[in-house]
Amino acid sequence: MSRPDMPQGTEREGGRGKGEGAQPLPTRVARVLRRIIGAPDYEAYLEHCRRAGRPPLSEREYLADCFERKGQVARCC
Repeated sequence: MSRPDMPQGTEREGGRGKGEGAQPLPTRVARVLRRIIGAPDYEAYLEHCRRAGRPPLSEREYLADCFERKGQVARCC
């Protein structure tokens, strides 16, 4: 018994699941750990620039910028 207004099937069947763009588990775990400890994530930055439509900094420039701004942000602890 199903309701007529509810979609039938799963997100994967409809093409809205993980799909080809999914990252492997070790890559996702590494990304989460970098976010937890506050380390720069250049791959996430590149993805952001691609979606925003702007040219990215080189990895060296990105890291220099991250470490330069590290102490300038107000933090709670």
